[in-house]
Amino acid sequence: MSLPTSQIEQYADLLIRTGVNLQPNQGLLIRAELGHAHFVRVLTAKAYQAGARYVQIDWVDMPTQAAMLSNADLAQLELPAFEIGRHRQLTDEGWARLALVGDEFPQVMAEVDPKALRSWAVKRGRAVKFYTEALMANRTQWCVAALPTPAWAQQIFPGQPADEAVAALWRTLLRLTRSDEEDPAAAWVQHNRRLKGVAAFLQRNQVQTLHFVDPVPGPDGRAATDLQIGLAERVRWVGGAAQTPAGVVFYPNLPTEEVFATPHNQRTHGYVRTSLPTFPLEREVRDAWFRFENGEVVEFKAAQGEEVLSEFFSIEGARRLGEVALVDSSSPVFRSELIFYEILLDENAACHIAFGESYPECVEEGSTLSREQLSALGANFGDTHIDFMIGTATMNVEGLCADGRRVPVMQAGRFVEAVFA
Repeated sequence: MSLPTSQIEQYADLLIRTGVNLQPNQGLLIRAELGHAHFVRVLTAKAYQAGARYVQIDWVDMPTQAAMLSNADLAQLELPAFEIGRHRQLTDEGWARLALVGDEFPQVMAEVDPKALRSWAVKRGRAVKFYTEALMANRTQWCVAALPTPAWAQQIFPGQPADEAVAALWRTLLRLTRSDEEDPAAAWVQHNRRLKGVAAFLQRNQVQTLHFVDPVPGPDGRAATDLQIGLAERVRWVGGAAQTPAGVVFYPNLPTEEVFATPHNQRTHGYVRTSLPTFPLEREVRDAWFRFENGEVVEFKAAQGEEVLSEFFSIEGARRLGEVALVDSSSPVFRSELIFYEILLDENAACHIAFGESYPECVEEGSTLSREQLSALGANFGDTHIDFMIGTATMNVEGLCADGRRVPVMQAGRFVEAVFA
């Protein structure tokens, strides 16, 4: 893997003991591509050293997935009962989940019909909805982290030989995850404190609406973005580490640079342009533009992937927002000046919005409320949750508070000093 064994093991330790914070006698599910096998073996050893009861590997092979979606009768294609039952057991027994991203075959889905991708994503998602809801409500620990593969590394560092690109990506990932520091766990405690401070500022000021304005002219001569996002009732700002009902602290994403909240599903107005590519239905969408009325996308365009957006927005709940996130442009991910073509990393480079399902933790006592109660407070529900990056180094964000005050939150892509006061 082009790295000293000590660095690989330190990264694996970080994911097991800080990322998912695996508890003694707890089961662990690892989702990984076949190309991740060498590192998965290291993770497995670390998990058992941490006291895992059992480690189950869900191997993913995207060419096989593409073959299925290109050749199967989609009307007959169903997730089998034993697979649904397995997810029920994972949920009931509180297994932790560690998902590794880093495509072994980045372009393999490019020729698959977007309708097939949407159909299967919705069908599979509904079959195990109980499982994803449990994860989104933080009823057990989960973590998403990245691992280099030659094809993915060369996508990020084009023109470099595979081994050099992989080595460059390893160095980058270790830096972004703070795994190259002397004490990575301590570094994450310090960073977590900073993100919690931003969330506390927004909570303390009772920010009810965020106004995003990017004054740089777009193609039509107007400001590139002018978007107001009203937040759900009893909104709760979240950032950094999460916590299970039992009090286990974990990091859903490594790295993470965001502070986020739940929008009200009726209170988004205006328009916004994306700043980085994203991949709904496993297909690239670039330079997209969305216009909202009363919380819903009513018009959209894209320089690339507009037909993918048409399919995506036919998914139930996809036309309304489930998340709005603030990311400072001092983020190490942003400062890397790289496009990673992977949402885990690209979302931590820029402010972003997510279409679809909202997070219950972003509503006060949300984990104890029913779907109907959450919906009454403005939370959105849907069969998807996909992030679109909108932040730039010229973006300004202002908060409208419950008492009518307007407070600057970000100027030119950076949090204002008052946020950290």
